[in-house]
Amino acid sequence: MDSLYAAPELVERAMRSRPDVVSGILDVGTGSGCWAMDMAREFPHAEVVGIDLVPPNFPQEDIPSNCRFEVDDVNLDLSHYAKSFNVVHMRSVAMGVTNFQDLLHRLAQTLRADGAILLAGGDYHFYGEDLAPLPVVKEGEPGWSASQALLSAIHTVGNRPSSGIPIFRNRGGDLDAAQAWVKYLTANPMYTNVGMQDIYVPLGPWMPQLDARCTQISELLRSDVIQGLQSYKGIVIESGAPESTATRWLTMAEKEMKDMRPKVFVKWRYTWATRTRLRWTTEIPTA
Repeated sequence: MDSLYAAPELVERAMRSRPDVVSGILDVGTGSGCWAMDMAREFPHAEVVGIDLVPPNFPQEDIPSNCRFEVDDVNLDLSHYAKSFNVVHMRSVAMGVTNFQDLLHRLAQTLRADGAILLAGGDYHFYGEDLAPLPVVKEGEPGWSASQALLSAIHTVGNRPSSGIPIFRNRGGDLDAAQAWVKYLTANPMYTNVGMQDIYVPLGPWMPQLDARCTQISELLRSDVIQGLQSYKGIVIESGAPESTATRWLTMAEKEMKDMRPKVFVKWRYTWATRTRLRWTTEIPTA
């Protein structure tokens, strides 16, 4: 995707300058804050707000004057942002959202009429060269890989109602939420123009004839995943594997990724919709 956002036509329409109101952009789960700051530079006439449980660690002088960061929890009330934004963006927040259908409805309260909601998230599977998910099988069976075993462990632990892992504990997140975004948005009369696109990114530059940009992206993705591998050890143990197995799988997964065997893709799902002109109510439609 050669842009900061999917559905550029919806975003451009939502962000058209109006003399009577300052355009607003909300970045939910802003993380590093980079997306919010980039949007502030692309739309200097807009006010950009990034929210998360922890603010990003940037020197104030590096933050554009039309961008600010606030500490907030989107699982709680959002009425203080009612009709404040032309664009709402949310990416990679599945671990921290307790009820996505409810959140998408409450985010509609923050959007102005004809505003755009943009959702992005990965899933917890690797995909083979044929874009089919790698099989989830027991170690020693055909098609098993340590990399997929790790993702399966994260998926198992992350979707438990109560986990011993701090990142998941008491959050009630749904790691498969991205698969239901279209259903939730379509069922909600506060939204229209619902669309979706899946993008498959190679984990490492194993594909032939990748251009320089795609090669860099695939290398960065592989590097980021490898650097984070050791943080998965506790999750693998929580899933029921002995510590010795967890250690062995991590070592094997790192080798698989460095050798790019198996050759795999990571899937990102982008979903979007436009806010209708209907008056917002607290009642959540049933999807």
